Amino acid sequence: MQILFFLLFITFYLHAEINEENIATKAYQTNINALMVFTSQEGLNSGHYHFTDAGFKMDIYHLPFLYHLKSSYKNINFFLMGNVGYSRTMLDGVISDPSKDRLLNYDNHLRTYTGGLGGGIRYQNENGINILAGLELIYSRTGISVRQPDDDLGNAIEDFFKNKFNDNLTYKVLTQIEYRKTYEGFKPYALLSYKLYETKADFSFDALTSFTTQASVTSFGLGAETPQLYTFNQMYLTLEAYLYGHYLGGDITDVVGFDTYHTIGTVAYWNTPENINWAERFFLELSTVNSSGLEGYNIGIGFTVDF
Repeated sequence: MQILFFLLFITFYLHAEINEENIATKAYQTNINALMVFTSQEGLNSGHYHFTDAGFKMDIYHLPFLYHLKSSYKNINFFLMGNVGYSRTMLDGVISDPSKDRLLNYDNHLRTYTGGLGGGIRYQNENGINILAGLELIYSRTGISVRQPDDDLGNAIEDFFKNKFNDNLTYKVLTQIEYRKTYEGFKPYALLSYKLYETKADFSFDALTSFTTQASVTSFGLGAETPQLYTFNQMYLTLEAYLYGHYLGGDITDVVGFDTYHTIGTVAYWNTPENINWAERFFLELSTVNSSGLEGYNIGIGFTVDF
């Protein structure tokens, strides 16, 4: 009976004959892929995204890190990378109940918690070229909850997903090439990166089976950092502006309804080269994310470790 209620709910929402596995998988893939794809890789950041074509809204809180290890080699060093994160995908609205001639409210939340760790190698030379390659293993848990159901229909959906959490394991492969120069105090740069995410999901919502989803993002970016704009006690302020274009591949394109998006952002750096021995500089980052099927923004804070 619970599954029958759930199917009725999905039918009203989509106005089409789509079974519960398709819609649940769609929301699931949106959540676990977008958490890793649409956030920056600089510091503690939070963002809000509206996937207009897919019909989902998402809040993301993410703390990635990248730490370069000391090396005895002149141009080569190893690095550690990882992340912890949380996202909430929201599917809410109003549907009609013909049997009772009234409207029903629903508010479904898909929540994901992540933690990852990996490493890689970086090559850099005197001409301003940096090349990175790395691998990260990311573990995540995802669960669904329903808030404030109106009646038996909402209760049936809540019972169907009650206390259900699924385990996911994601392999992230990163390659990146970057070119940086200094010209009259300005620091322009160009960057090309490719990230591949393959997720093994233990999708155990009752009759639903496990599956594998794959997503990739290729990014090209241009940006520049200013010379010192303000100094105080050997510390100083600089600003950075950037523009990125991104191309999506894999299962995520079918889920979100687009395959390209762009990011425009600015960063304020407070550089502390001599005053704080464990941090090179602190930063505040603001950016917007846009596409034909996506509207969003990111706010990030963090610091660069000095070693």
